[in-house]
Amino acid sequence: MPRKTKEKENLIKEKDIKKVKKPTSKNKTSKEKEKASVNKVSKSKEKTAVKAKKTSTKKLDTKKETTAKTNKKTQKKKNEFLTEYYDLPFNYNKTVVKLLAQTPETLFVYWEISEDDKTIFKQKYGDNFFETTVPVLKVHNKTMDYTFEIEINDFANCWYFNVNDSKCEYEIELDRKLYKQNEEPQYIYISNSNNIETPNDHILFEQNLSTVQLKNIKTNKIKNVDISKKMYNIESLYKILYTKEELKNLENISNPTSGNPTSTFK
Repeated sequence: MPRKTKEKENLIKEKDIKKVKKPTSKNKTSKEKEKASVNKVSKSKEKTAVKAKKTSTKKLDTKKETTAKTNKKTQKKKNEFLTEYYDLPFNYNKTVVKLLAQTPETLFVYWEISEDDKTIFKQKYGDNFFETTVPVLKVHNKTMDYTFEIEINDFANCWYFNVNDSKCEYEIELDRKLYKQNEEPQYIYISNSNNIETPNDHILFEQNLSTVQLKNIKTNKIKNVDISKKMYNIESLYKILYTKEELKNLENISNPTSGNPTSTFK
């Protein structure tokens, strides 16, 4: 084989190898497109992930806000209930007189006059009716058929007072007392109370005994007391149990009261 032909063949082979090694412009564009598409997909995925995070955070924030609002509402309801439960109204705007027994000889009364009744009294007796009259409690002992009165004031809406007789039925009448010159006072009726029977202050025994055993809780000493004589109240028993000095100390202990009323019998 001649030498020239061999050289030509070698040149042709080298050119073919170079053609194979050198990438074409078409291959370059396809790879770039693939890379761009991959980048786009990754960017879109990142965007969707960010959006998902934002929506999740928004949802959490809205949930927190709703829970906070509900908690505030429940707290308000609780506070309203507590204030309603503990903060009692100053008055109920009703005309009422209520009588209660504290002890056999101490009674308690509270009262209220509604605004409507106040206007009625002002229309009937004048605008200065409550300024020119004095409130009075009339105490009726229905069992022993006598009455006495207690003069009170407009600054009070309740009163303690003493009675002389226990185991009796009592009723209170709330009046306004109008004083006139050279005339007897005029009583204007407002309202009356319920009827109550005061407790018994006598010592009651199931059996007729001549002696009873009494124990001193301080010294734990027990002694027999002769009760053959009739004991009508607790004071007679105290005289047996205590000395005169001890009784004086007991007399200083008193219940809240407006003082002993002066009775005016019918």
